[in-house]
Amino acid sequence: MEKIWGQVEEFRAKYESTRDGHLPVDVFSLVEIDLRLNIIPFPGLTERFKVWAALRADFSGIYVDQETHYDLEAGEEWKLKRLRFSLAHELGHFVLHRKLPQEKHFAGLTEFANWTRSYEGKRDRIEREADEFAGRLLVPLDRLTQYYDDFMSSEFAASMHLTLKARELFAEHVANKFGVNRQVIEIRLDREGLWPAN
Repeated sequence: MEKIWGQVEEFRAKYESTRDGHLPVDVFSLVEIDLRLNIIPFPGLTERFKVWAALRADFSGIYVDQETHYDLEAGEEWKLKRLRFSLAHELGHFVLHRKLPQEKHFAGLTEFANWTRSYEGKRDRIEREADEFAGRLLVPLDRLTQYYDDFMSSEFAASMHLTLKARELFAEHVANKFGVNRQVIEIRLDREGLWPAN
C-alpha cells in the first residue's frame, strides 16, 4: 500500500486540479483537461459489463455508462459518487497498470473486457491496487486527518462513546465533503490507521 500511496502523491503533485486541495477532487477535470483522456459515454456499460467505467485498451479514454453520464446534473447523488470513484479507479489502472495490456493485441472492446476479467490470474491484486489508488486520490490523508482531529476535539465526540456507530456517523458526515460514499471513508479510516473498526 505504501508504494501505491507514494504513486498517488506523485500523481497529485503533477496536476493543478488535485494540488489545490479543493474537495471533492474534480476527477472529471483531471481526466478530461489534465490528462486529456476522452470520457466516452457507452450505452448499457453497467448493465452489459457490470462496471460504471472502463479504461480503453489503448489508454486514450475512459468509457462511462451513458445513462449515468447524461444524468450527472440532475441525477441522484449516489450515482455521481459511484461514477467519481469509478473514474478514479480507472485512473489507478492508468497510472499503475499501463504496461499490462500493451503486450497484448485486442480486436475490440469485448476482447479487452474479457481479458480484464482475469488479468491472467492477477485480477484480485490489480483491482485492489486500483481501489487503493482511487481511495487515496479522492480522500487525501491530510484532509481526512484534519476532519478526524476536528471531530475528536468536538463536544459531540466528547459526549459520546467512540463506538462503531460514532465511526459510521463521522464517515457519513465527511463522505459528502469528499464526494464519496460512507464505505470509502470507513475503508480510509482503516487503511490509514486513524480509526480502525477493530
